[in-house]
Amino acid sequence: MFLFATLKFVPHKKRAANKKTKTKNTMPQQIVNQLETALGETITLLSGFDEKDLNTVPFEGSWTAAQVGRHLFKSQDGIDTLLAAATPAADRAPDARAEEFKKIFLDFSTKMKSPDFILPENKEFDKERLIQSLTDTKEKMVEAVQENDLTGIALLPDAHPLKGSTKLEIVYFVTYHTMRHNHQIKKIREVV
Repeated sequence: MFLFATLKFVPHKKRAANKKTKTKNTMPQQIVNQLETALGETITLLSGFDEKDLNTVPFEGSWTAAQVGRHLFKSQDGIDTLLAAATPAADRAPDARAEEFKKIFLDFSTKMKSPDFILPENKEFDKERLIQSLTDTKEKMVEAVQENDLTGIALLPDAHPLKGSTKLEIVYFVTYHTMRHNHQIKKIREVV
C-alpha cells in the first residue's frame, strides 16, 4: 500500500497570508511534547546500535535501522523552513486531520510503502553522521514548532501527498510518522 494512499486530501480555500507571529504559538503543548519525545527516542534508539548492527538487514525485504533513520531524516529535513513560512489561513480547525494521521500511522498491523522522494539509499551509513543529522533536524524543528503560528495551510507542491494540510497537521504527521518508525527500529533491534 502506498504510504499516503489512505489519506484523503481535500483542497481548501485560501485566505490572506498569515505573518509569522512574534509571540509563541498556542498549539496544544501535548503534541509539542510528543514530537520532542518521538524525535529524541529515534536518536536514543539508533545510538544503542553498534555500527555493524545499525547497517544489518534484519530480514528479507526490511530496511536496516540506519535506513529507517535516513528515511526519517529525509522526511523531516526542511520542515523547520516550511513551518516558518508565511501561509494562507485555514478555513477549518488547524488540527482537523490529527486523529486521521494518528489512526493511520499508529496502526502497526498495516504495511506501508514510502514515496520515492524519501526512500533511504541502499548503502551503509556512518552512525555518527546519521545521528548528528537527526539531532540537528530535531533541534531546528522543535524551535520552529515553538516559535511559529502553525494554523495556516502549509505551502507544499501540488503533487505532495500532504498538500492542503495545515502546519499544525504537519507537526502531527511528523510526530506519528516518527513514532511508527521508532516502533520499527525496536523490532529491528530484537532481531539483529
